[in-house]
Amino acid sequence: MKILERKKKKTKIFKWSLKDLAELKINLEEGKELFYAHAAEFLGCCARAPTKEAAIDALLKDVKKYSEWLLSKDFAKNEYMVKSKDFLAGINEMQIIEEITNVAQQSVSTHKSALFKSDHEEISKEDFEFYLEVIKSLPEALMRIVFQFSNEQRKLEVLEGEPTLNEALTKIYKTEFAYISRFGTEIEEKFLGVINLTTDELESLSLYERIFKVQLGAIALIRSNYANHADEIFTSENLPEYPKEKWTIKKIIRRFIEHERECINDIRLLVEVLEKKLATEKTD
Repeated sequence: MKILERKKKKTKIFKWSLKDLAELKINLEEGKELFYAHAAEFLGCCARAPTKEAAIDALLKDVKKYSEWLLSKDFAKNEYMVKSKDFLAGINEMQIIEEITNVAQQSVSTHKSALFKSDHEEISKEDFEFYLEVIKSLPEALMRIVFQFSNEQRKLEVLEGEPTLNEALTKIYKTEFAYISRFGTEIEEKFLGVINLTTDELESLSLYERIFKVQLGAIALIRSNYANHADEIFTSENLPEYPKEKWTIKKIIRRFIEHERECINDIRLLVEVLEKKLATEKTD
């Protein structure tokens, strides 16, 4: 179906159909040869593509995929779950509410990312608890799939130039720690105190245990910082690469969920290829 565009006060609106269904509000950031689209009111839903149109199209698909996953879980009924049902029923209108250009585009999840006006909005206690439940639930099914393979199988390069399963899993918890580090220079000490381990003890754990512990500590630190940073903009001064990058608690949660979902999608692809590789080797 063709997307139509009209201009009104520099706001771009895309009509999807004539039916009075759901509206999708979009934040868009543009970097070097890459557009990154985010669903402004549907935290964690995002898509990247080399053109604006492709990014929006991919975001539409991700909205449906994310909605289906949310509705498959036993989450408490709230506005977010109602929105999931609305999006599955159909999207009538798409509106780009903010577009930020010349972002030092994140080819890697920890690179600089935009702070949108919607990231300034304070998160209600109910929504905050819901987002933490989403974060806790995301890796569950994936872990069962991934750890059916032996450690040696997870070390195999299944796609040329792409990480192994173990490397992709390691990226999850290292990036999660990078996000909570935005809270300040003493975060590592606080984090180790929360999980009651030293750095060496953490690194001695199995990969699965490390992922679990890091997520447990990250959620605890996000929760403890919620009261202090609920309506505050702060900078990641302890990160020399981007000392003036602006953050809010909502942006940290948004990027946390986006990152996990992107990593999980990448890992699912690796798992599919690895399963085919092992099945072929078994029949030869």
